[in-house]
Amino acid sequence: MGIFDLAKKITHSREYTKSIDEIFVGELINFMYKNGAVLTEINSPTESSHSLTFKFVNHPVLHILRITVDRKIEGMASKILGSQSVLTFEAVIKNDLVEPNDVLVMYQTDFKNMFKIPIFGKVKINHDLNYIIATTTYIEDLGKYIKSDRIEKEALREELEKILNTLVKHLEPLKKKFD
Repeated sequence: MGIFDLAKKITHSREYTKSIDEIFVGELINFMYKNGAVLTEINSPTESSHSLTFKFVNHPVLHILRITVDRKIEGMASKILGSQSVLTFEAVIKNDLVEPNDVLVMYQTDFKNMFKIPIFGKVKINHDLNYIIATTTYIEDLGKYIKSDRIEKEALREELEKILNTLVKHLEPLKKKFD
């Protein structure tokens, strides 16, 4: 095996991990569309990072969902450790009216969450008057959902539904209902 074969394998490995991210983003857009969300913004500030913003049309709780996919391991290391990516989910609800009691609840929640780190399924709630933001972060091996010959759509859908339901569960009590 010569130096050119090694360079070819490294290049192929980098292209493969990039394509895993792109396939995941495509599946994410498809999943969100089927759940009533419209893609309003997509941004790729770096080669290994993608940021997507979805707006929900008729969701009873959610207003906006921002998802960031940030690949941390690439190239030959991904063959050993997997295509590890940090997935950050930021769900936003919008309350049209804020009452004085809501401001007290806002401060209580913010103080409780001040030192909370929203990772591995933990959810951090942050208030911004009319907007309430729930954030969680996962470290996922996207390679377990996206194989070289197939996509595990059902497992990916179940994982995304679990994450979305967790965010909704934390935000639902804070959503104001108006008659």
